[in-house]
Amino acid sequence: MNEDVTRNQTGDRIRPVPNCDFYAAEQDILDVLRCVFELGDFRAFESYSNPGEDLVEFKNADEIARHFPLGRCQGTSQSALLQLYPVSAGGTLQRRRIDLKTRSPGAGAAFRFSLDGWGLIQLQLGGVSDGGLFVSHTNHNSEARALKWEDTYGDLGPAREWNWTEVIRASRRLNSKIRKLAVRKIGSRPVLPAADALLRSGVTPR
Repeated sequence: MNEDVTRNQTGDRIRPVPNCDFYAAEQDILDVLRCVFELGDFRAFESYSNPGEDLVEFKNADEIARHFPLGRCQGTSQSALLQLYPVSAGGTLQRRRIDLKTRSPGAGAAFRFSLDGWGLIQLQLGGVSDGGLFVSHTNHNSEARALKWEDTYGDLGPAREWNWTEVIRASRRLNSKIRKLAVRKIGSRPVLPAADALLRSGVTPR
């Protein structure tokens, strides 16, 4: 776990931001996603919509599995990018339109949407490609970082609208579930069972 220890604008100490790098293959990822919904702390969204489509909110792990190639990476790209909204944290969610590069006629829609918000928790899911087993990751803003940047990204609303204690609590609960699924570690990174089998068969961790 990396720690971002700082103080807010009133000088109060900010609790460390809990993020977690871990190795997971397809079945492990499904187990992690089931934990997301079993915890009851989150609403789950895709980070970016498909071109020309609106953002998708997922109600369970199976919906996510049908939407993404879980555990199967293209090159070094992650297999799924999710935004988790801790429902007890309040705050403002922003659906942002992204204009894509100009396409040739008939090439399809030239825009997509992203979901943004100061206290959203990113769940970036890796998996296997020809290059090896790529790490998965959870992370989110600290209160101090959000306060620093809120004037630049005013459309996200005030950072103090978010209950940062609840953001951190939900994040810690998720990371604790992930660590409990692990069978060992590589350095500080938990290794989940299906990923462990791949690594022991000779797949290279990345």
